[in-house]
Amino acid sequence: MSTPQPPGNPEPPVPPIPPAAAPSSKPSAPPADALQEEDLRSTWQPWLYVKIGLLILAVAWATAFVVENSQQVNVHFVVATANVHLIWMILLLLAVGILAGVLISQLYRHRRRAQLAKKTGKPGDSGAAVRR
Repeated sequence: MSTPQPPGNPEPPVPPIPPAAAPSSKPSAPPADALQEEDLRSTWQPWLYVKIGLLILAVAWATAFVVENSQQVNVHFVVATANVHLIWMILLLLAVGILAGVLISQLYRHRRRAQLAKKTGKPGDSGAAVRR
């Protein structure tokens, strides 16, 4: 029985208790072959091994490249001569080439945008900044 409550304080509703479920038979476990196959699929990642192999080859190639190009060379400037390792000369010229390529592509893109703006006649974009 419930205890009497004073007026104005209603008793909070009690959620119904679900009937106890009858114990069912054990859920069947997946076969051992399926578990082993799933394990194999999750551990064998061929692209990962390909990437690791390519990384190892790149490091080996770079190491051999540095070792083979470690001899001293004379660099003749107009007024002076410098004696440097060949690898430093190769890396310096590579950096200069990359920098020149980036700068030239930016110049081309800037001019191309100005030409397109001139053709389409966009208001406020006369390309005057390019013609300085």
